[in-house]
Amino acid sequence: MSLLPKNKLISPLFSYLALILIVIVSNTFLGYEYVLSISASAMILIPILLKKDEGIFNFNLKGFVNGVLVSVLLISLYALITKLLSLSFGNNLNFSRVSVSLVVINFLLVAIPEEVFFRGYLQKQLGNTIWSVVIVSLLFAIAHFIAICVFRGPGLFVCSVNVLTFFPSLVMGFLYYKTKTLWSSIFFHAVANIAHAVVLSG
Repeated sequence: MSLLPKNKLISPLFSYLALILIVIVSNTFLGYEYVLSISASAMILIPILLKKDEGIFNFNLKGFVNGVLVSVLLISLYALITKLLSLSFGNNLNFSRVSVSLVVINFLLVAIPEEVFFRGYLQKQLGNTIWSVVIVSLLFAIAHFIAICVFRGPGLFVCSVNVLTFFPSLVMGFLYYKTKTLWSSIFFHAVANIAHAVVLSG
């Protein structure tokens, strides 16, 4: 027995492949510096053009607060572990990397578009179940690998970190699954990216 009906898979997977193709084409013909804004636009527009955007931005205060609490707990734990590890290696976390522009870009061009497409569209179209959380997280990690590693070739460490986006994606998917509001996963996504930038620049 199939986990998901085949007719539920066709449109989301076709949209996902279209997004990957947009990233490849824009990188090939325009250059990597344009990929972020083009892919962000595509991730917002695909659900709208397919008329699958209904309710994507619904706000649920209780769900959002629960999402923020989980985010603060997990990111604090991540920061504490990272701080302890960095001290043992003689490094220090670099908070000077966190600027207003980093926060704004993270929300507008990364967290909101990626959550709209991967959670608000893909995960919702796949039934917003635990299985869809896992499937979409796998697709999320593959997309990050293609966008970062295939085109930029930043090295083994950065590539492995991008493959590991599978794990925070599970958290983002679970937040959306439980809270039914995209704003909880958007908040976690943006804060996790900022924490990650601090760790990498330390």
